[in-house]
Amino acid sequence: MRFGVLGTLSIHDDSGALLCVNAPKSRALLAALLLEPNRSVHHDTLVSALWGDDPPATATASLYNHIARARRALGPHTDRVRSRQVGVELRVEAGELDYEDFDRLMRLARTALAEGDWEAVDHETSAALALWRGAVLADVPGLAGHPSVARLHEQRLDALDLRHEALLRLGRLDGAAAELRALVAEHPFRESLHRRLMLVLARTGRQAEALGVFRALRRTLVDELGVEPSPAVQEAHQEVLRLGEVPAVQPHPGPPEARPTTPRKSVAQLPAPPATFVGRTEQIDRVRAALDAPRTQAALVVISGMAGVGKSGLALHLADRLRASFPDNQLYLDLHGATPGVPPVDPDEAVTRLLIGLGVDPRRIPCGTSAATALLRSTLAATRTLLVLDDAASVSQVLPLLPAGGGCLVLLTSRTTLATLDPAVHLALEPLPPSDGALLVEHVSGRTWTGADRAEVARLVSLCGHLPLALRVAAARLRTRRNLTVARLADRLARPEDRLDHLELEDLSVRRLLRAAHDGLASGDDGDNAAATALTLIGALDLPEYSAPMMAWTMDVCEQQAERALERLAEVALLHEGANGHHTPHDLVRDFAREAARRPDLRAKSAAAAERALRWYVDGAALCAETLRPRFASAPPLARHTHPGLTDAASVTAWVDSEAANLLFLASQGTEGRCLDAGTTLELVNGLFPYLQDRGMFHDLTRLTRHAVDLTRASGDPTAEGHALFQLATAHYSAGRLREAVRLLGEAAQLSRRLGDDLNRMLHLGNQATLLKLLGRADEARATLAVALELRPATLSPHHRTLMLGHQGHIAELTDPRQALDHHLRAADLAKESGIPVLRQMALCNVGLVHLVLGDPSAALSRFDEAVAGMEPGAEHWNAEREARLGRVKALRLLELPARADEACRELAADAAGRGDTYGLALVAYEHGHVRTALGDPAGARALWHGALSALEGTDADVLPALRHLLDP
Repeated sequence: MRFGVLGTLSIHDDSGALLCVNAPKSRALLAALLLEPNRSVHHDTLVSALWGDDPPATATASLYNHIARARRALGPHTDRVRSRQVGVELRVEAGELDYEDFDRLMRLARTALAEGDWEAVDHETSAALALWRGAVLADVPGLAGHPSVARLHEQRLDALDLRHEALLRLGRLDGAAAELRALVAEHPFRESLHRRLMLVLARTGRQAEALGVFRALRRTLVDELGVEPSPAVQEAHQEVLRLGEVPAVQPHPGPPEARPTTPRKSVAQLPAPPATFVGRTEQIDRVRAALDAPRTQAALVVISGMAGVGKSGLALHLADRLRASFPDNQLYLDLHGATPGVPPVDPDEAVTRLLIGLGVDPRRIPCGTSAATALLRSTLAATRTLLVLDDAASVSQVLPLLPAGGGCLVLLTSRTTLATLDPAVHLALEPLPPSDGALLVEHVSGRTWTGADRAEVARLVSLCGHLPLALRVAAARLRTRRNLTVARLADRLARPEDRLDHLELEDLSVRRLLRAAHDGLASGDDGDNAAATALTLIGALDLPEYSAPMMAWTMDVCEQQAERALERLAEVALLHEGANGHHTPHDLVRDFAREAARRPDLRAKSAAAAERALRWYVDGAALCAETLRPRFASAPPLARHTHPGLTDAASVTAWVDSEAANLLFLASQGTEGRCLDAGTTLELVNGLFPYLQDRGMFHDLTRLTRHAVDLTRASGDPTAEGHALFQLATAHYSAGRLREAVRLLGEAAQLSRRLGDDLNRMLHLGNQATLLKLLGRADEARATLAVALELRPATLSPHHRTLMLGHQGHIAELTDPRQALDHHLRAADLAKESGIPVLRQMALCNVGLVHLVLGDPSAALSRFDEAVAGMEPGAEHWNAEREARLGRVKALRLLELPARADEACRELAADAAGRGDTYGLALVAYEHGHVRTALGDPAGARALWHGALSALEGTDADVLPALRHLLDP
């Protein structure tokens, strides 16, 4: 392989083919590892490389996803990226990394220097510099401040110094002056470069220019640093004087020489700022802080964000407030980076416009961007100039326009981040907060609100997506139509199909700006065109969020191409990338995308894409059920083709974790306004049921299974209805609503009886008997189990035998714990023999609970530990795990090990809270209260019990009477 960091990140495989690493965070991760190859790079360093100084709360979890993506990007060499205890290591072999080659060549050059072999010095330094393709990791701006990046740039300057010294010694001066001039401009304080430029100019007969270089350097050093040039530069200056016989300019310690100036009228081109401006206080403070800091070069502020978010408004508002600090010039140039129907301004034309605006005679403006840019920078060098560059299209458009003088400020707006510019301040604007949005509507509309209006104003602001442009249009409608109420306008905006119609007024139009962004992509290169296609498909799919794997399947492209399309949409602020790597559109972008997908020429393609995405989700859900419940579900054969990577419980669970938002959204929609029929919705619900149960997501489980019951009843399918009733009963039981679960199981048993399905009737009655026992209805429990056992067929599967043994054990606990223990032990053995880990975990938990009843907490603890340890990774069943871990806490408490019990309670509470299991969290709090009492913390115990009581009210938890007694004053 071959790795390159001396320029943009590049990775080539063994055949020399370039590996495509499009995802910015994957590039940043690999780049950070390459800066410290064959070493474990700490997770904190990688988080900083990917998210900077303000990482999201989920950064550590997301890091592992990005590590996996980086591995995949290396193709067959995934083993190169190795996870260590607290870091990650990238293995690089000798001769594979360009900067190691650079170091090797420079060592040879220094050896030649020591030997006085200037030919070899020239050869080795030229070879070393040829490895450089640009700034180190130019496409990974987050690493610009990395110590290794600074070190490499410094080593490049050393190499340039050494090479130009060799050229001077060898008399090879052709072209050296031009290169040195560029380097001097880039590094105005590096005296060695100035010295060599002076000597090259003098030795090629350009003594006056050489003296000009010396004067400029001396002025810079005295003005900026208060020091004189070094002895080496002074000696070079004397050589220039000898060659040209020009009177010397003697250095002196006094003030810098006066620069003649010609009075010139200042230029004031700024447009008027917005008449009404609200919010953005934090952003304004950041700019002011940057301007207050000492600097030696122009301050650059980049303001980026989506169309209509208020970039230009903020830039002009800032410019108006800061204009007094820049009395020489206030320049403005619209670069038309995204103006509908207007091409972006060419850099040559932009430089020319600025120079003419500054009063430069057009005849003096040189041809060529480089020369004109030099003149612009010279003209602005000694001035205090404010320059607003509005709506930039790209970095290449902007670079020639940036002044270098420390007295200048540039306010630059763009829909893209222009990340490689390395600004002093980057303001990535988001839509306004609700309060600022309401204030903007109030000020622009000229209306004042009563208390009754506040809720409708908040609804209006929300329907405008908090976007300043949309809010201004809505407010303008309210200002010009005094009889139009906020509520009526909000009602009109509430209809997504024509929302954008109401956000157009005269020259203001949200739709027009979004269309310009889309059309600009569609007319671009292949990558931009793919991004435009992706935006249309986003409108066709209309899902909460969009992942690269799903979009790849929908677009029929590789995952890297889909990821690049999504990232390109994020770069132009049409999508927002979440911490999980998925992308979401702004509400108004979503409306525009829906419109685009409904175009007559795209309707068929949009419908096909929606159907393809739906099949991707349905097949994935089917694989989920088949993998987590292999004895009860099977996926269609083509599902393996759709999802070749879903091969085990861990991969299936990870996939559903990643796509849960969309899966739950689709499964809850039914037939309302979508292409999902009842059968497809039930496929999704049935596929997700084991995942939701195992993950402990009982609120979603209840919501979806209730929806499934409604759909099966509407479709007249009693078999499917019975299955849905069982699932809904399971959801209620898991959330502590045992009486409702008993009722639903009774309905399911009655349906099975009408259908003549004795097996399912037996199973429903067995479950019902266990729940009746838990409710304290012993006689009903025994009678119900007796009916269930009478229905037992002659042959029964190991799975069903295990379940029935468990029910028999529960009922036996009422009168004979020893017999109950025997039933549960037989169930555990049968589950183990049959390879059913979930049922074995449940049986072991039941064994532990009986041991507690028998007064043997030590034996109970052993069984609970065995139950917790017995689950397959990725296939944990939360109900069973929760009960086993709760039992473990009880055993530890009875064994008088409160410290261990306290730790176990905290861990279990954190897991329950993370799953949203409020019922389980309350049960933990009840046990934790007893533990805190044992630890001498009665106040902490009462606080836990109060919280538990509040959460358990309305449930059938068996601890409720004890809780009320504990808290009875």
